[in-house]
Amino acid sequence: MTPSEFDLIRAAIKSAYPTFNIMPDKYSIQLWYRMLGDIEFKICETALQELIATQTYPPQIAEIRAKCAEYMSPGMKDAGEAWGDVQRAIQKYGYYRSDEAIQSLSGPTREAVERMGFRELCLGDNPVANRAHFFKVYDAIIQRKLNERRIPEPVLQKRTEYMLNCAEQEKPSVIEKKAQEETLNVSTPEFIDRLMREKGLR
Repeated sequence: MTPSEFDLIRAAIKSAYPTFNIMPDKYSIQLWYRMLGDIEFKICETALQELIATQTYPPQIAEIRAKCAEYMSPGMKDAGEAWGDVQRAIQKYGYYRSDEAIQSLSGPTREAVERMGFRELCLGDNPVANRAHFFKVYDAIIQRKLNERRIPEPVLQKRTEYMLNCAEQEKPSVIEKKAQEETLNVSTPEFIDRLMREKGLR
């Protein structure tokens, strides 16, 4: 949204909650805009209207972003519906057509099944435990996706950059790799044979 559109959002919050000291200075206004500015104005406005209609206290940034994330995640199934899709895939495709079964699933359902293993779900002898495990994995995936949609895009980009930098820094150097390889090779027959040749024992 543009700064002028954000002014409308700010005015709506202050008008709906006149007794609260919301965004009292330019620094707080800048922070609010930085944290909400990536959201489309109409989505933010509608989310705010819903929150105003249902909450006694003024919504915080996180609450507004969470409500907007709900609007931007249409048709997201709950764990029970997703498990029903998995059961239908098992009945239709069975153990031997696992690739087709996984292709028939979508989004978080497919991701959860790939983590657990479709064949393992087919062959599992404890359907209650399988269901409980699926619910746990599926809910974690959904929560992660919702959390990512709540985070402003610039923050997500920065987080990705930091994570990539940390991953690069954690990569072992050439010397460390060689040391690791030598450690792994210590007990191999080839290593022992080479060592004995170097020492003149063969």
